[in-house]
Amino acid sequence: MLLSEILLITFILLFLAMIVASLCRHIPVPYTVLLVILGLLINFSEPFLPAGFSISDFQLTNELVLFVFLPALIFESALCLDARGLLKNILPVLVLAIPGLVISLILVGLGLWFSLDVPILIALLFGALISATDPVAVVALFKELGVPRRLMILVEGEALLNDATAIVLFNILLAFVLSNSLSADSLLPIIPEFLKVFLGGILVGAVIALVMTELMVRYYHGDNSIPVIISMCLAYFSFIVAEHGFHVSGVMAVLTAAICLNISGLMRLSKETATEVSNAWEVFVLICNSLLFIMIGLSANIYQLAEMWQAILLAVIAVNLARALSVYLLVPLATRCFKLPSISFAERHIMWWGGLKGGLAIAIVLSIPNELAEKQMLINLTVGVVLISLLLNATTVGHLLTWLKLDRLSNNEWAEFQQSREKIKHAADDVLKEFVQMNLLTSELQNSVEDAFGGESKQLEPNLTINQRIQQVQLTALQAEKNVLEYLHEIGVINHYTFLSLKDLLRRVGERLLSIDVNQGRNKSVNKETPKINNLVKFELFVIRFLGERNWAQGLLVKYQESRFSNRIQHDIASVLIAREGFKVIEENETRLGTDALSKIKKEYQDRLKRRQAGLDEFKEMYPEFYDQFEYFLFQKVALKYSLRLVNEEYEANKLSAKVYTQLQSCLQTALDQLPKMKQVLQLDMRDDWINQVPLFSGLPEDDLKQLSTNSRYVNLLSGDTLFNENDRGVTMYIIVSGQLSIFKKNAEAVSEYIAELDEGGFVGEHALLDNSRRSATVRAKTYVTLLRLTADDVICLSKKLPELKLRLEAAELIRAEQRDAIL
Repeated sequence: MLLSEILLITFILLFLAMIVASLCRHIPVPYTVLLVILGLLINFSEPFLPAGFSISDFQLTNELVLFVFLPALIFESALCLDARGLLKNILPVLVLAIPGLVISLILVGLGLWFSLDVPILIALLFGALISATDPVAVVALFKELGVPRRLMILVEGEALLNDATAIVLFNILLAFVLSNSLSADSLLPIIPEFLKVFLGGILVGAVIALVMTELMVRYYHGDNSIPVIISMCLAYFSFIVAEHGFHVSGVMAVLTAAICLNISGLMRLSKETATEVSNAWEVFVLICNSLLFIMIGLSANIYQLAEMWQAILLAVIAVNLARALSVYLLVPLATRCFKLPSISFAERHIMWWGGLKGGLAIAIVLSIPNELAEKQMLINLTVGVVLISLLLNATTVGHLLTWLKLDRLSNNEWAEFQQSREKIKHAADDVLKEFVQMNLLTSELQNSVEDAFGGESKQLEPNLTINQRIQQVQLTALQAEKNVLEYLHEIGVINHYTFLSLKDLLRRVGERLLSIDVNQGRNKSVNKETPKINNLVKFELFVIRFLGERNWAQGLLVKYQESRFSNRIQHDIASVLIAREGFKVIEENETRLGTDALSKIKKEYQDRLKRRQAGLDEFKEMYPEFYDQFEYFLFQKVALKYSLRLVNEEYEANKLSAKVYTQLQSCLQTALDQLPKMKQVLQLDMRDDWINQVPLFSGLPEDDLKQLSTNSRYVNLLSGDTLFNENDRGVTMYIIVSGQLSIFKKNAEAVSEYIAELDEGGFVGEHALLDNSRRSATVRAKTYVTLLRLTADDVICLSKKLPELKLRLEAAELIRAEQRDAIL
């Protein structure tokens, strides 16, 4: 087929797809299903097309799906994926994506082998290619239906992760089929091969993404087109390099690359740029989705499928039974074993019936070599199952969602609906009042329009108890906080990292509110354990401890800690502002619900405000130079970025000429680029004076102390940071310059107990200096802390020169040991 013919047919199909998209508003059928039907109709209409115009060759191929459609569609889904939500539910997702798929593969294979009397290896091969839920079909449908957030994460996460499992197992089984041999020895390499392909894809995707995102951030310079194009290059580059260069999972490489881009790249750019990238991918994915699902319909030979209807029906039954066993057996088992929030039966019903099959299965089956005699049979079975999945499951899952009442508004969503409705109503009222003032509308008609606007929604309002109304006020206040948070991020007061951190915190607060039975005053969740520290936070604290014990890493640690201190200031500033907005909502509802009803909640907000303001005041008192410099840098940047935004809005509204706009934009951008860089002001002077103030070193020769101070380094910790853990290998001691440290030691039951507290002038870690032994206790920062770090080599070298110092070290350790024994 000529290139001109390919382009012509492509754009004709896209044009028809857009017509179908407009019809979706009037037809209760998902967009993707209508596209498949359109492909089937075009297939039927080919005999009636003009002579010389044929679309019989314009069909799906393995390469087209794997190297054109799949990277783009998976990348966009992963880019929009709630990574924190996925990590929270990663265990049930992995259970479905790996053991669940293996079980489904075996059950489908055995069912096909028993019912159709096909060779067992051929049956298992079909089980491998058909068991994975297709991420393209699932995500496209669930976005249309607006399913609950956690359900979306579970099904979408499974669909994205099980592709790699399906492709690896399919390739392994295909090798067995082509060699016509299956033995115990040949099964042994399966697990290592799977881990190599699965984990290798993650590694390749992460490395490529980190390199490309770093280049993107460095050469961004405010041009939004650069991140858009680099993100598209990243999607295809990571997939092709993984598949062809390293022979690992391209799907996992693309998935990892998208998550890394979101976390390490887009968060460092402006919100406008991130939105531009998201919008560009949305359009690109609409094109890919439209072509893919039309071509699924084009690839179906209805006459061959009709001849095999019994076999296809048996395959559909086997696939759905295997899917049911995975969902209803493994999901509750995973949540119970790992003490996760339970997944209701209603949600499991949707996970079962919504496990759609799509273009991925067709792409895999088309990759089977032609020499395999059963290839055409497998193609027909696959296409038949995919068509039934899209035409039956996809069209009915929305009705199942309604029947199970999963589409009803929760209290949180109802509060959001009410708040948005009030904003819209006020805006509409203002417009109507202007029309009345201009005598274009009478007051009577104005009132009737306003009544009509609110009439229908009033019928939706549930009959709430007083406790439910209090909970609704809390949720409304929480939504107000989220809106302020969005605004602060938009104008540049907080960076993307702080925005995501606070957004996740507010989300968890909302989940905790919704998990409370307002009538009984207790938590509905089965899991009563204290919330654990986030794994990412644990990893960050581990990195800080690791760097703290390495001499070569001190410069890197200083820069990293300055970044954390900057984020903490942004975090506290934003927390104060959003808490004030929530507090306003509580005060506004006092007249409606009464002061007594909301007194406890009001006090909680007041306490939050006091804590955050106290945190800012404490930081400013301890590091005034750093705080003042950061405050100046932050708000000057905010003022310039906000001005730049206003200039863009004025130009888009045709209120500025092109020349004026260019000049203003150039001036503001230059001012942004010339903002003074943050200096490393967390460092302090007079290190030798601090060393001399410590009784351990006081009175020693000044020249020796001077040499010791030259090699010392300052370390700054946030409250809650761990300096070192009990039993860590120690090579340093620390002098407290400012702040407080808390000491903990494990008791006989291996539970850490509070032992003591050290203030300015105290020191810790001297035990490790004597014989390079392990730490005898855990030390954490109670407040902001600045420490002076001395290495074991320097102190031991000095103690050999000065016997008095060695005696002091031994005496100090003896006194510290007696104090611990007395407390224990």
